[in-house]
Amino acid sequence: MVIGETATVGDDCTIYQGVTLGGTGKEIGKRHPDLGNHVMVGAGAKILGPIQIGNDVKIGANAVVLKDIQDGVTIVGVPGKARNMI
Repeated sequence: MVIGETATVGDDCTIYQGVTLGGTGKEIGKRHPDLGNHVMVGAGAKILGPIQIGNDVKIGANAVVLKDIQDGVTIVGVPGKARNMI
């Protein structure tokens, strides 16, 4: 797991193996993501840049997230997109 120095992780988050909370190399200052509360990040997922991940978000294994995510959304794929999970 790689967690950048300006990344923050909220309460009760689950982060599986091989996850990256990193930067893209294009920012100065705040350059890593912020995870809200109750976030699940699947194995091998990459969350890159100074973005905000909302509360109760699920990010699938090997997904690549480059944009802000609202509360309660499930993200899958490369690039990561919202999916309705039944």
